[in-house]
Amino acid sequence: MRALSRPFAGWLFLVASLVLVPTTWCLAEDSDPAHPKLNMVLYVPSDVDPPADIGKRFIQIAAYTEQYLVNEMTRAGYPPEVKQIFPRDEKGNFKFLFVKGDHKADSDRWEKGGVNMEIIEAAVKKYELPRSRHVWWIWMYLGDPPKRYSNYRGAGNSIDGGWAICNYTNIPGEIDPKVPLAAGFHFDFTLKACIHELGHGFGLPHLGPMARDRRGNTLMGPQAKVYAKKVDDRKKDVYLCDASAAMLWKHPIFSGTHDQRGQKPKFEMKNLKGEFNRQGRYLELTGDIETDIPAHSVVVIEEGTDGYFRKSFAGRVDEKGHFSVDVKELDHEKGDLRILFCFENGICTGDGEGFGDQSALTQPYEVTRRGVELIGAGD
Repeated sequence: MRALSRPFAGWLFLVASLVLVPTTWCLAEDSDPAHPKLNMVLYVPSDVDPPADIGKRFIQIAAYTEQYLVNEMTRAGYPPEVKQIFPRDEKGNFKFLFVKGDHKADSDRWEKGGVNMEIIEAAVKKYELPRSRHVWWIWMYLGDPPKRYSNYRGAGNSIDGGWAICNYTNIPGEIDPKVPLAAGFHFDFTLKACIHELGHGFGLPHLGPMARDRRGNTLMGPQAKVYAKKVDDRKKDVYLCDASAAMLWKHPIFSGTHDQRGQKPKFEMKNLKGEFNRQGRYLELTGDIETDIPAHSVVVIEEGTDGYFRKSFAGRVDEKGHFSVDVKELDHEKGDLRILFCFENGICTGDGEGFGDQSALTQPYEVTRRGVELIGAGD
């Protein structure tokens, strides 16, 4: 990897002067270098020049993503403290990063593992970024269609930061904040898939839609075309489920603070009970958590055969550590519920060691004549 050449930097200045929405292409000195940033990076091979309208398109992507996530978190009852999650300069312009690589577009390097880390290392070196365990959103541009980067991926957590990598599709069209995430040009551009991978970069697992929500697909659910075929629902709406919103709420990018970021909570779940509400046809799951770092929410996930369609439920934890969550829509008559807690320092864990759904506590359940019952709870 190598930094951008001088001609490329000149091209960036030209783009910045042409677009109507403000943007800058370098990072100014940060007032708080220890705080993680959401860095948006364009990567191009050594023999490829970026698209002429990349500045305008990147601004549209960043603005749409901010508006979408903030609005959806707020709708779910988890309004983030930080509304502008992408870095800006002192004038309010977006700040993006650009890296030009050493390999050509026809290299077999792109579909191999580790490309994301090479790009991150190159960006850190070029822009002299502090090692603050940022979140990286990498856009790979290998050339115009049919050339494309197909290995969309993402992973992360609130302590270590995260990354997401996706293809930049250079096709005509506009990203419009009034248009649903999976509709029109957004569908052709794979915008839903790109923000989905960013969700993984924040630490979100696959969580599917709920029929009772009547809002279409979920951001962390299946591909738009898979959803439409399986559910027979042609809605283009894509929403953020309550569990995803709860898991994002105190991530440092959204909370604006990295206090206790590296401290894993020590806690114990007690008094877990499940009472079936016959009138509402749902299982009310209650319990208590004793912890050294306050938890704000509990997340319950139904394990199923298709992770992209997993049902999830979220409930609040009060100041005394008591929690309650309604499990209203289960797909299976017998299975496991996965339980994890979302803490005020941004960590989401079920066992205090790992992160996200992989660390969740397992609670078996089954559907009987009396309704939904927990198996072995309180034993």
